[in-house]
Amino acid sequence: MSQLLLMYSNEQPSQAHIERLKILQVDVSVVVADTEEIAIRHAADTDIILGHRYLRQTLPHTQRLKWLQSTAAGPHHLLSSDLRRVNPILTRCTAFSDVVAWHAFTLALSLMRRIPEAVKAHQQGIWTHSPFNMLSFPQTAMVFGMGCIGRELAIILRRNGLTVLGVARKYSPEADAVCDELFYEKNDWLEHLHRADFCFITLPLTKNTYHLFDETVLHTLPQHAVLVNVGRGGVVDTDALVSTLQEGHLGGAALDVIDPVPSSSFDPVWAAPRLLITPKVAVFHPEHQKKLEAFIEDQVRRYLNGEKLLGIITINNLAEGD
Repeated sequence: MSQLLLMYSNEQPSQAHIERLKILQVDVSVVVADTEEIAIRHAADTDIILGHRYLRQTLPHTQRLKWLQSTAAGPHHLLSSDLRRVNPILTRCTAFSDVVAWHAFTLALSLMRRIPEAVKAHQQGIWTHSPFNMLSFPQTAMVFGMGCIGRELAIILRRNGLTVLGVARKYSPEADAVCDELFYEKNDWLEHLHRADFCFITLPLTKNTYHLFDETVLHTLPQHAVLVNVGRGGVVDTDALVSTLQEGHLGGAALDVIDPVPSSSFDPVWAAPRLLITPKVAVFHPEHQKKLEAFIEDQVRRYLNGEKLLGIITINNLAEGD
């Protein structure tokens, strides 16, 4: 018998979801851990953990855990010595790739059309025909990270007439199919960075991507380029980005993730020019729970049938971070 331990962070699983999980296989048992005590009590008999609400408390007590399905798109904050010791199959949630991709595209267009400046004028009660130095329409976008979000974003960009330059850790036919050009050899992308009108980051946080966008890379982007990060905050050196914007370089930047998160209203990041921040909301959707439950049910079906899981992450490649 396989025991599933449900530890969702934001919302309790619906009863219909629990029943659908139970009938995926005759010998499946489902336990909902809505308290830390329940999670620890059932940890030893659990084969599959869905969610990560009490993960750090639970891992020391697991004895037969084979698979951990996180409800996060980037479960880097789950990294611990116990996770490395148990070393289960680890998968991230890819249910909201399309939602995040549209959010990223919206941020880029907002900066290009200078919507934040228009909102500021609105709040000040100023009527002006000034175009706020709107940027010319972009021709080329560079997308860093060709996972589920990056591929969805590439499709949206090409559908809207942009040439897409993809940057991936390694070659994949799925990424190649949605890009006009794909770079996957180390640093090949650097010599093409000057072509990017839009630069999107959908990268995970690893030892190799931490502060990948430092002062040098930021200044290699064109003067007019718009940078958007919906990946992980630590991929961008925030201090370097603020300085770059203050110097007048870049047409703008948008961050849905940021490292470190500003601790006060006096943080310099809030005053950075041409910077648009959304507080880690790219993943949210009116039917968030419905989409999440459908994704997890499909993942469990795949696992029980011996099929390939979506969003597998190599634990040894994870970096400590947001």
